[in-house]
Amino acid sequence: MLKPIGKQRVAEEIVQQLRSLILRGVYGIGDKLPPERKLAEDLGVNRASLREAIKSLEQMGLVKTRQGDGTRVLPFMETAGVELVSHLVTGTADGIPNADVLFDVLEFRRIFARDVAELAAERATADDLTRLEEIAKKADADVSPDEMLKLDFEFYVELTRTARNRVFQLLINTIRMAVSAHAAFFAQVLPPATVQRKCHRDVIAGLKAKDTVRTAKAVSDYMMQAQQLLSALLLSLGNSTDKPSGTK
Repeated sequence: MLKPIGKQRVAEEIVQQLRSLILRGVYGIGDKLPPERKLAEDLGVNRASLREAIKSLEQMGLVKTRQGDGTRVLPFMETAGVELVSHLVTGTADGIPNADVLFDVLEFRRIFARDVAELAAERATADDLTRLEEIAKKADADVSPDEMLKLDFEFYVELTRTARNRVFQLLINTIRMAVSAHAAFFAQVLPPATVQRKCHRDVIAGLKAKDTVRTAKAVSDYMMQAQQLLSALLLSLGNSTDKPSGTK
């Protein structure tokens, strides 16, 4: 279960191992982690490095240490922040993406992008439109699915900047980390390139017209296709999400 750790970046590696075990449910909510001495021995680290790692896990909202009670796993869906999303996506020991979390990421991205699009339509400047048109032009070329994924996400990152909301910009970074960690998988659930290019053009047209409804609909419809493609892909692989069919 636990693997000995080398001398480089000791505390970070301890965090990675324990975080993974907690998120995968090996250590469940309310469970007490092994005693400090036992953990340190199993990991092959000194207790100072282990304490540093436990402190980091506390700051993430994953565990809580109390004198006389040890360190217990918290109900992290109530105590942690969005920085955990990219780690939740990798739901198994062998790195296979978690189907339900993947669906959640795309669902959030659709709803989030719709709100971003409305703000962007109100706030877009000529310079913003120029940058978006440059990205759209690159996507019009004959590019690989992986490159199209990067360009598509670059387009929506720029759209988020156009909305001029700092919290939105931080949230899009969280989504980008989750997508980047499983780029090959997400590339399979992108709508066809022709659909992506049409969406880019529709978004830009909506921004130019300052039409919040048109811009938001273009983004939302496109993201819904990605959700539907993910559901179909998971079914073809013999997997599914816990979401009801027709989720919108």
